Amino acid sequence: MHSTELLQFVKDVDIPSTIYKDDCGYCFKTMVNHSSRDDHEAAPENQLNICLLCFQGFCRDHVNFHQRVVQNSLQTVHDVYLNAYKLEKSQTSEQSQEKKLKLEVQDLSDDELYEYHWSLLNYHDGTLETVMMSSEKDKHDQSVVNKLEQIIRAKSAGYQEMKTTWQLDILPCSHTNDFVIPDIEKEVEKTCNKCDLDNNLWLCLHCGHIGCGREQVGIQGSSHALAHYEETSNSHPLAIKLGSLSRDSSDVYCYACDDDVRFGDKNQLALILASYGITLDDQVAKERTLLELQVEQNMSWDFKMEDANGQSFRSLEASKSYGCGLINLGNSCYMNSVLQILLNGGVRDWDLEVLGETPLDVVYPSKNLKCQLIKLREAFKSSPEKYKHGVKPTSVKQCIGSGNEEFGSARQQDAMEFLTYFIDKLDKNVFNEGTENPNDKVRFIMDDRVQCTECNRVKYRENVAEALQLPLLQNEEPQDLIERIDAYMSGEPVNMKCSYCKKETVVIKSSKFKSAPSTLVINPIRMRLQNWTPIKTNNKLLVPGVEDDNILDISAYKSSGIQSDEIEFPDDDDNDEYSGFHPVEEYISSIVDMGFTRNAAVRSLYYTGNSNAETALNWIFEHIEDPELNSEFVIPGSNSKGRVDPDALSNMIAMGLAEKLSRKALLLNNNDLTRSVEWVFNNLDDDGELEEEVNGPSTATPPRYGSYEEFPIYQLSAVICHKGNSIHSGHYVAFIKKPIKNKLCWVLYNDEKIVEANSEENLQEIEKNGYIYIFNST
Repeated sequence: MHSTELLQFVKDVDIPSTIYKDDCGYCFKTMVNHSSRDDHEAAPENQLNICLLCFQGFCRDHVNFHQRVVQNSLQTVHDVYLNAYKLEKSQTSEQSQEKKLKLEVQDLSDDELYEYHWSLLNYHDGTLETVMMSSEKDKHDQSVVNKLEQIIRAKSAGYQEMKTTWQLDILPCSHTNDFVIPDIEKEVEKTCNKCDLDNNLWLCLHCGHIGCGREQVGIQGSSHALAHYEETSNSHPLAIKLGSLSRDSSDVYCYACDDDVRFGDKNQLALILASYGITLDDQVAKERTLLELQVEQNMSWDFKMEDANGQSFRSLEASKSYGCGLINLGNSCYMNSVLQILLNGGVRDWDLEVLGETPLDVVYPSKNLKCQLIKLREAFKSSPEKYKHGVKPTSVKQCIGSGNEEFGSARQQDAMEFLTYFIDKLDKNVFNEGTENPNDKVRFIMDDRVQCTECNRVKYRENVAEALQLPLLQNEEPQDLIERIDAYMSGEPVNMKCSYCKKETVVIKSSKFKSAPSTLVINPIRMRLQNWTPIKTNNKLLVPGVEDDNILDISAYKSSGIQSDEIEFPDDDDNDEYSGFHPVEEYISSIVDMGFTRNAAVRSLYYTGNSNAETALNWIFEHIEDPELNSEFVIPGSNSKGRVDPDALSNMIAMGLAEKLSRKALLLNNNDLTRSVEWVFNNLDDDGELEEEVNGPSTATPPRYGSYEEFPIYQLSAVICHKGNSIHSGHYVAFIKKPIKNKLCWVLYNDEKIVEANSEENLQEIEKNGYIYIFNST
């Protein structure tokens, strides 16, 4: 394209709402240079070339590869580029303070953060030729200059995604909805009615009593506001914090609901406050709001980056030995930690080599999961030393979380749930049948056994597992991992209807290993109920291999299968003891009263042996993100799975959907109407044939995972730790054992920071906050 044509092209170009310029489409090179430089003549290390035909950025090493892709896929050439780089402006220490968990993404303009430079380039005969530069922009057509600078300043794809940021979701409650404005006029006192404290004060909205709040780090308080609620026989539940009250913010707390709440109508709150001589529009906040306190608390959830003497741990450079760091995108530490243990040697021999080379038929790599995984693989394995400040996995997270409400959001998530979700996503979307699947390294078969204590008949059922989720004792005492495994494998008595005895009896449910995986993942369940509120515990858990070289031997828990002297329940689905499951309605009511669906209640009771509501609630909290939690519960293995619900089928046909395709969707989705309709719309090109209908009944043997004969010995190789009061807040990090000076040491991966962490403080963190333990076979 000639110079005149190129300038006219720029004038006429329409700027899309999304520009992929966070980093190169094929690597993690960005346009950001971390320290400003006096010498602007020499080319900076980090630059991106934004293609003005598809609006994607590519580093200098990948522009030619982009040309190969468009020539292969579109039989054309993309020959106009905007080269750009940014020099980071120096920040004050307050501005640069890192937030481990962000509740909001600040909307700072590029002008506030960077000093930027650009040049317009023409791609010709395999090289990029400069047409104009920002340093000489006064000499050129200002309409062209303005268009180019508009592209530079436009929000990137990553920012557009993160605009839907999470803030604390505060809702009205029954007490705010039913609140009656008091018919009183009362001046607000300046100090607590029970002590002389003049800050951290809460106004009772029912009577005007002033009480101090609870004591927090750096904040005085004696909980006299709570005492007032209790002294009124719990009849005055609503209070408002005075110090943080302003026209734009109000902190209302309901002691009855034990939660932050709000009034649905802001005018109602203004009228209530007027009763106490407070004009809402005149208020100016003098103290931190609950949101600001939450941010500050989240910032305090950190792992020791220095020893007991105040000496910082030794930083380790990004390299092929240690991989590279992953920058926190705002509540993405759960993903960063999981990716580290998978890609950085935590799970031995788990890699993405099976994906091969970057495909030549994907024009938009930033939207393609396979391309992003290859990009991540290359950063860890081939060129980590390029990323001494870590890589920002924006597009990786977008592709992984695509289509999932939780993992596609900016909210903090549970690392264990993400691990299982990620494995499932790779199975379905990336790893093709017939190729080696690295996820199989963590898979094994559990043998679930049920024995009736009256007729002594038994039932065995094999289940594929990817982790051993291990219940802990619900106390604050130190516990031992091997003792907890032993207790779990020993089984527990539960009430269940025995199909042979034709009545409810006590059965013993137990599980043992049918096979042993190459890598054993253990997830100690650190959630329990306290006053019917889920909290995370931090019991010290003694784990072999944390402070020593001790091993884990699970051979004692190997299943021997059905024995010659055991009698099985009749092999009839209609008489299956599992199908005799009848949830206790009293337990269902208790769970539903907590705000959960009946489907969730029934599912939780089934998986906890129908024993009691509290155990079932704990199960729900552990599986709160499971996509199936609230769908209709179908007993695993029951013959209802092979039948189509005629009412659901009629509804789908009435929507204009093809009967054959609808029938298949219902069978694949256990007759769940909503998921079946969604499946049809996502698979309109499906022929509706079921595999058994085409090929006849399947005679293939069930998949085999792990070792069935001799069980290996395991050594601890990695741990994901979590610090915080809830798995959905706080902070996740990964510890991985790596050789340092020919000795295995713990290395801490705290987002983009990599440090040696063999200190006593960090070993204690692993024992108190370990959430996922990775044991590799020896």
